[in-house]
Amino acid sequence: MTKKKFMFSCDVCGKQYQHGPHRHEGHRLELYGGIFCCDSCWEGNWDGWAPHCEQVLLKHLKEKGIPEPKRNKKGWLPRG
Repeated sequence: MTKKKFMFSCDVCGKQYQHGPHRHEGHRLELYGGIFCCDSCWEGNWDGWAPHCEQVLLKHLKEKGIPEPKRNKKGWLPRG
């Protein structure tokens, strides 16, 4: 078993999370060009991305030339 920790920054909130051997706290966001978010962002936005997260996500979509996904009934971007 390795003792080395692989730490990354959440692309949504900037918080550090561990993702690697024995810990998988990151979630790949396919709808947003494959960026990653931490467990806190993933679990806290289960019903769609809260409005305060939109700026970061829309920026990634624009940079990658990806169209904005259809919003849910709340008017929020889907978590995907």
